[in-house]
Amino acid sequence: MTGLAATLRLVLRRDRIQLTVWLLLYVAMAASAYSTAETTYADQASLESAARAASENPSLVAMFGPVYSATTGAVGMIKMVVMMAAALGLLTGLLVIRHTRADEESGRREMLGASAIDRTAPPLAALIESVVLSLAIGVLTALTLIGMGADTTGSISFGAVWAATGIVFAAFALLCAQLTEGARAARGLFALGLGGAYLLRALGDVSVLRTDGTLPAEPGWESWLSPLGWAQQTRPFADDRAWPLLPLLALTIVFVAVALRIAANRDLGAGIIRVGRGRATASPLLGSVGALTWRLHRGQLIGWSVGFLAVGAAFGGMGSAIDDLAGNAGTREMLERLGGSGSSLLDVFFGAEFSVMAMATAALGISIVNTACSEEVSGRAEYLLSGPVQRLRWYASHLTVAVLATFVATLALGVGVSLTANRQLIVPALAALPAVWVITAIAALAGAISARYSSAGWIVLALCVTMMVADVLKLPDWVSKLSPFNHVATQPGAAVFTGATMALLVIAAAGLCAAAASETRRDLAA
Repeated sequence: MTGLAATLRLVLRRDRIQLTVWLLLYVAMAASAYSTAETTYADQASLESAARAASENPSLVAMFGPVYSATTGAVGMIKMVVMMAAALGLLTGLLVIRHTRADEESGRREMLGASAIDRTAPPLAALIESVVLSLAIGVLTALTLIGMGADTTGSISFGAVWAATGIVFAAFALLCAQLTEGARAARGLFALGLGGAYLLRALGDVSVLRTDGTLPAEPGWESWLSPLGWAQQTRPFADDRAWPLLPLLALTIVFVAVALRIAANRDLGAGIIRVGRGRATASPLLGSVGALTWRLHRGQLIGWSVGFLAVGAAFGGMGSAIDDLAGNAGTREMLERLGGSGSSLLDVFFGAEFSVMAMATAALGISIVNTACSEEVSGRAEYLLSGPVQRLRWYASHLTVAVLATFVATLALGVGVSLTANRQLIVPALAALPAVWVITAIAALAGAISARYSSAGWIVLALCVTMMVADVLKLPDWVSKLSPFNHVATQPGAAVFTGATMALLVIAAAGLCAAAASETRRDLAA
C-alpha cells in the first residue's frame, strides 16, 4: 500500500513517548497486583475467603467480574482482567481517533493526502500502532508474570485478554471515526460503545450471582453480547479457555473491513452520520467566552459526573465484602499501599479508593486544559480571538472549567459512596482535590509554554500511578513522596486542612496563574 510505511513511522514518532510510558505502566501494574497478592494471601484459606467475598458481592462482581478460582493469580488479578482491559481499550481507541478523525479536523490528513499516499494508509497506520501497543503490553505482561513465578498458561491467557481487548476496541474506534464528522462525536460514540459493553458484561455477571459458597456459573446472556464479556470468559489463572478469543478476532476483522471500505469511498471530512444544521441564531446563554467554554465541556462534565456517581455507589455497596476480610492483615497492607489508612479496614478501603479515583479525576482536568491547546492547533482559537476577546480571559475560562469540573465530578463520587454506604463520605472524597489541581496546573503550564508539550500532563499522571506502587517496584521511599496524591488525607475522619494540603493548594494556584501568564506571552500554537 502506497505511503503506509511512511505514515506508520510518522504516527509512531508522534506517540513514541506516551507509548513507552503506557507500556511500562501496564506491565508494572500487572506485576504489582500479582506481587501484592502473593504477600497478601499467605495460605489457601485466605485465598478461598477472598474469592468468596469477591464473587458473592454484587458491587464487586459488577465492577470487576467474579473470581473463577481460588488461586493467587485469579484472586490477585481481579481488578486487572476486566477493568484494566477496558482501560486499555479506551487508550487504544483514543489513539486511533487522534490519528484519524482528529487529524482530519486539524488539516494534517489533507496535507498527507497531497502526497503520494493511499486513502486508507492513515487509518490503517493508526490501527497498526494500536495493535502493536496491545500486543507489546500483552506479551511483556505475560513474560513478566511468568518470570515472577505465576502459572505459565494463566499468564499467557491473561496477556492475551489484554491484547485482544485493546485490538478489538481499536478497530471499533476506527469504525467510529469513519461514521462521524468530528473527533468529539467519534469519541462520544466510542465511549458509548465501550460503556455499553461494560454494562452488558456487568448485568450478565450479576444475574447469575451465587451466595452459597460455590464457584460462579456461566454468565448470563447479557455478558455474551459484550466483547468484554467474551474476554473475561477466557478466565486467566482458572480455566484458561482460548476459544472466547475467537469471536473477538472475528469482530475485529468485521470492524476493520467496514471501516476501511468507508474510508476508501467517503470524502475527506465527511461521515456516514449526518450532522444537524443547528439553530439559525445562537442562544443568549452563549454571549460570552466563558459560556462558550462551558458549552464545549458540558457533555464531558455530565458524562464524568454520572459515571463517578455510579462508581461511588458501587464502592459504597462493597462494604459488606470488605468487612468479611477484616481479619486479613495482608488485605489491609494492600489497601494502605494504594493510599488508604484508618482505624477500620473499611476506612482503609474507602481511603484507597478515593486516592485511586482522584487520579481518574486528574485525567478529566488534564483533558479540559488540553482542549485549549487543541483549539489553537485546529485554528479555531485564532478565529475566536480575532474578535473582541481577550486571550487571558479565553484561556482562564478553560482553567476555571477544569477546576469546577473536577470538583463536581469528585462531589458526585462522594455522594454516590455516601448513598450506598449509609454514612457521610463526601468530605474524604473532596480531600484529594488539591492533588488533582496540582496535576491539572502542571498540564496547563506545560501546554501554555507550548502546545507541543500538551502531553506532559499525561506523563506526570502516569508517573504518579507508578509511584503508588513504588515499594513493590523496589524504588526508594522518596520516590513515592514526589506524588501529590501521597500528601492528601482521603481516609474518613482524618483532618482535611493540613499543612501539606494547604501547600498543595498554593502550588496549584501558583501553577494555574503561571499558566495563564505564559499563555499570553507567546504566539498561538507556538
